[in-house]
Amino acid sequence: MKIAKIALLVSDFEDGGVERNFTSLAAGLADLGVEVHFMVGNPDHPYLQELGQGVRIIPVVGDPTNLLRIYLPQQQPPILLTGKLSDDFAALAVKRLLGLETRLVAAVGTLLSGRFAAHRWNFLKTLRETRQIRRAYGQLDGITALTAHVARDLRDYFRIRGVPIAVLHNPIIPPDLATLAAAPCEHPWLAPGQPPVVMAVGGLRKVKDFPTLLRAFARLAKGCDARLLILGEGKERGRLKQLAARLGIAERVQLPGFVANPFPCMARCRVLALSSVREGLGNVLVEAMALGTPVVATECTEGIRDLLRGGDLGGLVPVGDDEALARALHAALDSRPDLEALARATRPFGREAASRAYLDFFAGLLK
Repeated sequence: MKIAKIALLVSDFEDGGVERNFTSLAAGLADLGVEVHFMVGNPDHPYLQELGQGVRIIPVVGDPTNLLRIYLPQQQPPILLTGKLSDDFAALAVKRLLGLETRLVAAVGTLLSGRFAAHRWNFLKTLRETRQIRRAYGQLDGITALTAHVARDLRDYFRIRGVPIAVLHNPIIPPDLATLAAAPCEHPWLAPGQPPVVMAVGGLRKVKDFPTLLRAFARLAKGCDARLLILGEGKERGRLKQLAARLGIAERVQLPGFVANPFPCMARCRVLALSSVREGLGNVLVEAMALGTPVVATECTEGIRDLLRGGDLGGLVPVGDDEALARALHAALDSRPDLEALARATRPFGREAASRAYLDFFAGLLK
């Protein structure tokens, strides 16, 4: 079945993986001939500047239910894909209220049960939120899960039954990756002949656990002339700068902020590190691997372990273990990646192939 129109919704549009994934998916679906309506809360975000004529950007102002009550009856898209829990709830509320035929699909990129870790001792709150998610997700028309582990979490923990769940890769490798990576890299640390650079990319948030990366780098720096770049912005900036100073590595660490096109940096760094305590998969790992850059990651989810083939394609270390992370970084600095193996592992994440898989799943829901 050919789908003429698909709507995407990310009302709280920041610098994260959901936003980059949805932007790439919008571009991929448009390239496949679908009219894409992308409802976003920050229409001027740099991610969106790469979208072409085939994607219509619709600003979300305030509560997304206000927009959905007008948009859905007027446009009647066959599919509405949401990427965050609050948008999932908003879309379901509007569909129930108006009795619409639009199929609602939630894209789930992380273990939803992991959200309860912050209040694991508050049994009543955990029970209430678990029931809320179970009740809402049981009314969806479909769910896309980033990994098999995420899908099992939905089935086993939340007991989602009767709702089609497809494990689909993020369409995060653009067709012009080589061109994007070849663009000039302005940071002087990445110029030819400079000491090796360890790099991390992500919002400066607690879930990324950059303090562990800083401690690991401090260990590494004692016997290695390396530098650390962390690309991203967030509330933890001050805390991270203070920690770098206490560790005595402030002169060898920089936080340049958000970078719209990180690929030139990824292609020129010596190793990319992911130190998160929780991730769905880690888009930056896939992107770095596609560029042939060695990677090191915390084993914070089965998805990362599967992506790295149990450690064959990159270093795997326990969450929060700065000593193990330092050893893995040291090994990666001396390694030469298997470029063919990295290419095979990341090929399913190509924009066209992954977007087509999404489109095929959507078509199945309309039969």
